This record gives sequence, structure tokens and C-alpha cells, in this order.
Amino acid sequence: MKKVIAMAIAAIMTLLFISGCSKNAEYIVLDEALADEKYGIGFRKADQALRDEVQKILVEMKNDGTLAEITKKWFDEDISTVPDTFTPTETSDDSLEKIKEKGELILGLDASFPPMGYEDDKGEIIGYDIDLAKEVCERMGVNLKLQPIVWAQNVTELNDGNIDCIWNGMTINDERAEKMNLSEPYMNNRQVVVTLKGSGIAELDDLEGKSVVLQAGSTAVEALDSRTDIKSKIKGGKAVEVNNNVIAMYDLRKGSSDAVVMDEIVARYYTSHLNELEQEVSED
Repeated sequence: MKKVIAMAIAAIMTLLFISGCSKNAEYIVLDEALADEKYGIGFRKADQALRDEVQKILVEMKNDGTLAEITKKWFDEDISTVPDTFTPTETSDDSLEKIKEKGELILGLDASFPPMGYEDDKGEIIGYDIDLAKEVCERMGVNLKLQPIVWAQNVTELNDGNIDCIWNGMTINDERAEKMNLSEPYMNNRQVVVTLKGSGIAELDDLEGKSVVLQAGSTAVEALDSRTDIKSKIKGGKAVEVNNNVIAMYDLRKGSSDAVVMDEIVARYYTSHLNELEQEVSED
């Protein structure tokens, strides 16, 4: 597990050290969340057969213990929420047949989203969702192709046929349910605020006058927009949007912003493992 951790954030650490950011920064994840969420997998609206096949295999993985094994590898406990049973949908579409004929499933993802899917220091994309998708594809009898995308363009990439699914810690919401054929939820999540110790931010109300950064196209935007009581207080009345969470955390660490709004699963994984690696580096 330490090897996975080290590879996961080596590139981030390089950026931080080169820029001269403090190696002793201590992160804080606020207890109070902006929103509760659930993760799901997105397919094209018409691809019911493909969606059902993936869902069926995930249920099989839960029942035979494979899902729990993969989840514990990344989170040290089984926090998956895949249902115990699968009910097939009556459909005549050929989406599953096309994938099997093609021999591969193209998975679209933001490759800067640890631990769900991200690049290690060798440029290989790894992560929890990647391990799940590899197992699903093996049981489906096809190869898995990973396709990094601009997250804000995920629906366009899907509908243009550049990818076959979006599987990367994607939050289920009404807008996505309208535009995509979604799986059942497979994990719970929350949108939280991350800051640095000494920032003076201990609760959401403390964001008044503070600079907040988040990932464009993410549900962090939606979560903050839904809390007008908080959004109206932050500096400029709106958050600064960046391309991914790695940049957001980098901005926080170097002092360009006071707080980041992001997925709790990613925040807690990122902060705990970054601090662990920093200590290892200082001991070397």
C-alpha cells in the first residue's frame, strides 16, 4: 500500500518542493459538509444493455467477495454500496454486443482524482475505479481502455462516442440522470471544505471573506451554489474554478487560496497520504 501511496502523489510532491512550499503544512477537513452525495457510473442514454451488464457484474463481485477485497485495498474497509441483487431491464439495444465485438470498453476519467483514478509517477493510470473496471472487463471478456478527458466535457465526450462510460467518482444528480443512463450508487460521498491549520477556518461560517477554489464541472460547484448563505460570504461572492483537484490543492498549499471544496473521499485520501509521504521524505 505504501508503494501505491508514494506513486500516487510523487508528481504533486515534485511541484510543491520545486515551488518552495512548506513541507510541514497540516490539512484540515471540516466536519460540516456542504452536501451529501452518491457515486455512480454513466453510460449513454440508449446503452441500457451495456449499463445492465456492468451493474450485473458489480453485484456478482459483491456477492463473491471481490468487491470487498478491492475496496479494502484502497480504503482499509468495505465502504461500497453496491446492492445485493440485480434486476435486468427489458431492452433490445445492441450496446453490449457492440462492446464485445469491438473487444474493448473505453472508460472516460479525470486522471487527477485519487484514489478513484489518477496517474502514478510512471504515467500509469491506477485507482479504485480502475481496479473495479478491470475486473468488470475481465468478466465481460473485453479489454479496458482508459481515456483521460476534460471533466467539464464528460457528457459531450460520452455522447460523441469518444468514450463508452464515465467511471471516476462521478456524483449522481438530477442533471446527469437526465443526460446519462446511470448505474446504481456504488459509494457514498460528501462535498467538504479543506483548509490548512492556522487558516482560522474551523466551520463553514468562517469562510467569510476567504478565497475558495474548486474543480470546474464538478459537483463541488453545485454544492457551493446550493449554499447561498455560504457562497455569498466568500471572497468575490464566488469560487475560483480550476481544471482539477490537484491544482486546487496546490493553490491551497502555496497560499493562493484559503480553502478548497472537493469530494470528501478524495480529500481525506489525499491529505492523509500526502502527510505520510512527507514524513517519509524528511526521514530519508
